[in-house]
Amino acid sequence: MAKKQLSKETLSRGEDWFGNNAAVRCPACSNVFIVSSFVNKGQRQCPSCHLSTAQITNEQLTIDWPDEPEIPRVLTRAELEAANRLEEFVELVREGGAVLAASIKGKLRKAEKVAFVERGGRMIAAAAKKLASPNRAQDISKKSGYQVHGDVPELGYVAVSKDCRGQGLSTKVVRRVLFEFGDATVFATTSNQKMKSVLAHHGFEWVGHEWDSERAGERLSLWIKEEKG
Repeated sequence: MAKKQLSKETLSRGEDWFGNNAAVRCPACSNVFIVSSFVNKGQRQCPSCHLSTAQITNEQLTIDWPDEPEIPRVLTRAELEAANRLEEFVELVREGGAVLAASIKGKLRKAEKVAFVERGGRMIAAAAKKLASPNRAQDISKKSGYQVHGDVPELGYVAVSKDCRGQGLSTKVVRRVLFEFGDATVFATTSNQKMKSVLAHHGFEWVGHEWDSERAGERLSLWIKEEKG
């Protein structure tokens, strides 16, 4: 574990210490939270990521957190099933709310490989390499007005647990799963502004025009990352 001791004379931005109460910034997720020797009996975990723990006494304020980075793992669908973790992946994507009920009911059968981050043995973020589908490509081409070839695979099923959002986890799992595509062309669709930023950061470009999602009030867009070379 890494540990930091705070001083009243050298508090950083977003930190404060008054009497038996202090505001500290979590080193793991940057969330600012309060710890109190009265309310919390002198110790409190970060309520956002639960990774760091702050402790306060009259004379001392410290915070500790895991110093090992959370490295995404990759498992094939078969490996997820063998490890009895397919349902966990499906539930995480369902919680994200960006996938149609029919896909959830079908156990996200297009997922070929899944990159995920786990915390305390629980899957908290995931992204998948989806199998190429000529029917899917034809449908997307028609809706977007941009031709997607039937052999182009898709990046999808990106989801982060509600209590772990805002920690850069979607970027981690997207970056990792993109290795599984190699240098091949890949496409993705989204209506989420955060996801658009993540895709753009990883070399995707918005192409074609938006179209109405089957979910009311949402407009989807098509993003392409072209083959290198």
